[in-house]
Amino acid sequence: MNRLTLAVGSIALALALTVAGCATPFDSEDTMKSENGQAVDQSRPASELLARMLELSDETTKVHGGQWTYSNDARSAWDGTKTSGYIADTCTRLKPGSGEKRAYRYSSMIMGPAVEDPEAAMDKYVSHFEQQGFTETNRYDSPVPKSLGPGYYIMVTLQDEEGSTLVYQAGTHLSSLSYEGPCSYDPEMEFRTT
Repeated sequence: MNRLTLAVGSIALALALTVAGCATPFDSEDTMKSENGQAVDQSRPASELLARMLELSDETTKVHGGQWTYSNDARSAWDGTKTSGYIADTCTRLKPGSGEKRAYRYSSMIMGPAVEDPEAAMDKYVSHFEQQGFTETNRYDSPVPKSLGPGYYIMVTLQDEEGSTLVYQAGTHLSSLSYEGPCSYDPEMEFRTT
């Protein structure tokens, strides 16, 4: 993996974790609050949540354009129809003896091509997803590390009422999408997808 991928990927991941948060508080047995305060249904099946993650990621690649890759070491080409190999992250931190159920969420990161005009790419992206009910919750721009040369990137966080979070980065060296889905109690989310 090259230095550019590591630098941009690290920045995107750190911001995604900071913006989205690592734990979500419980309100009742079947609902949690999303980061924007909306109740999130915990009964959605793993298959539906996986499909939503793939749909939003694939849609990002089409809005942005160009060839996208997985963020793995091989940087293999992104394939929105490939459903195998995903495993959910834990959403909740259980207190010993609390009786709380463990909840899980899908998350992913894909890498995209650079853009000449990050502001134009960002405006197009935000407009597209706001029309689908997403709300912008954070925006950040910065020059790329000096070791990579001149350039800059813009990063935006968008959330919907279902609990999906998109952290999109448009940059003159590289672009990316980090996705974090809503939490679910479906025990199927404990197993790697096939």
